[in-house]
Amino acid sequence: MMLTRGRMYIAGPMTGIPEHNFSAFHAAAERFRQAGWDVANPAENFGGRTDLPRTTYLRSDVAMLAQCDAIALLPGWQLSAGATLEAVIACELGLRVFDAATGEPMPEVLRTSYAAESDRGSILDCARALTDGNRQADYGHPRDDFERTASMWTGILRSKLTAEQRITADEIPLCMIAVKLARQAHRHKRDNLVDIAGYARTAAMVAGEE
Repeated sequence: MMLTRGRMYIAGPMTGIPEHNFSAFHAAAERFRQAGWDVANPAENFGGRTDLPRTTYLRSDVAMLAQCDAIALLPGWQLSAGATLEAVIACELGLRVFDAATGEPMPEVLRTSYAAESDRGSILDCARALTDGNRQADYGHPRDDFERTASMWTGILRSKLTAEQRITADEIPLCMIAVKLARQAHRHKRDNLVDIAGYARTAAMVAGEE
């Protein structure tokens, strides 16, 4: 799987995932250990406790990451503030990056992530990165994702709609753009603009134009 070995840090989303996504962390750690890596698995820290302050975990994780030679990113890492921060730190430290699910090198991922975090990439480049690759692997095509969301929104708004009316998949990205515009009107934040561009692209994908 890998020609060179060293100390590998496992990074990925935990918050909001059943059992804190520990099973994915442990499975990835086992795969890399079998391949000859010395693995730093944050899911093994503190005896698996999940009730400590977030800053406690973050300090420990960053210190552990700094002692590693490579980082492996679990699916959905881009949606996790902590994992994205770890990816940026890994970029600054010059660590090698791998896909935690396949073990394959991902040489361009940290460059893209770092560019997004440091404002060195364009708004459109960042939006494309967010709507490609792992995001679709995690959530499916935007049409399928938005159809599920539309069904839930229709249920929530049922008392506001006539019996024949329902929210549709193509309306979801437009509503999300409105949310981001409202936030941007309150205070400028680059992430709002990236998300607006990203939702515009998903609207085109739902329409079958991309």
